[in-house]
Amino acid sequence: MTRTGTTRGTVIRWDDARHGGLVEAPDLPGDCWVDASVVHGPHGGTLRAGQVVDVDWTEPGAEGAACRATRVVPREDLQATLGG
Repeated sequence: MTRTGTTRGTVIRWDDARHGGLVEAPDLPGDCWVDASVVHGPHGGTLRAGQVVDVDWTEPGAEGAACRATRVVPREDLQATLGG
């Protein structure tokens, strides 16, 4: 049975050369692969480690991850700032 969901997570790794990265969140079945093509944000299809994102996900995963993102939206209003 395929599971899907929506959650808020944190980018733990982003690799521009692979055009993708990983997001983690407590309610994901494991790390979630994010392909640059599913990122909807002001900076195109790129993210950075530590960035907070909303993730729509599905199983099975891709690139060795437990699940894969079908849509990712960066939450600019929830980003940490230095000293803050």
